Parts: sequence; C-alpha cells; structure tokens
Amino acid sequence: MLRPLQKTDVPVLVTIEHTVQVSPWTEATFNTCFQSGYTGWVIELDQQIIGFIIVSMTSVECHILNLCVTKPQQRRGFGKQLLHYVLMEAKQRNIGISYLEVRRSNRPAISLYQQLGFKLVGERKNYYPGEPQHEDALVYARSLV
Repeated sequence: MLRPLQKTDVPVLVTIEHTVQVSPWTEATFNTCFQSGYTGWVIELDQQIIGFIIVSMTSVECHILNLCVTKPQQRRGFGKQLLHYVLMEAKQRNIGISYLEVRRSNRPAISLYQQLGFKLVGERKNYYPGEPQHEDALVYARSLV
C-alpha cells in the first residue's frame, strides 16, 4: 500500500536509513523536510513501512531527495513503484522535469533510474560524505512533458 508520509513515520524512516544508506539522514534532516514543505510517500507491506520517497515539488520541477527501500525488499519493484507514483503525481501537477542525484557507485539505483527514462545530465564532485573519502554524485533528469 502506498500512502502519504506522516511526521509520525520519521522514527521508522530513520531506522530504514541507518540499515541501508552509506550516509544516512538523521531525524533532524527528516524533520527539516517537513518544515520545508517537502512531500513524501511510504510503501507498506503487511502494515510495515518498507520504503519511502521524499521530494521537493515546485511549479516547474520535481527534485527527488531521498528514495529508500529496506534491504530484504530491494529489487522487488518497490522503489520503482514509489518513483513511478511520484513521476505521475508531478505530471498531474504539470511539472515539466524531475531531477535526482545518485552515488556514482550505486549501480542498481542508476539502472532503475535509466529504466524509468532518466538521463545523465551532470555530476557533483565530492557530493556525498564517506570514509575514507567523499563520493561524486551523478545528476539525472527526466522530462515529464
């Protein structure tokens, strides 16, 4: 089941982030997203949150800020379902383009984005923190018109 993200979901999102992401968001980061008016959805399986997506939507662009699916549920189509939903929502709002950043090393995510029509449009050097060094982000975009 897909539903809008609620502030009460934040503790679960933090737990998912810490089990999946190399540099996980903190609870404060999620709370800042709420304060900034960002939009998000969660996907549930057996009444448990197994993934989420957080985006910033303006009148002209949709910026995908975070997409995360629990490790046991990865590669089962849940991330694709979340992305597809967001892209359709953005289209309905007459938003013309969607952007996202992804770690250069995240081959499974890059493959998913390319399957959904995202094209490489740039990179951000040393964008992601990491040990022993930072990692570049690849910037992808997809036209929604």
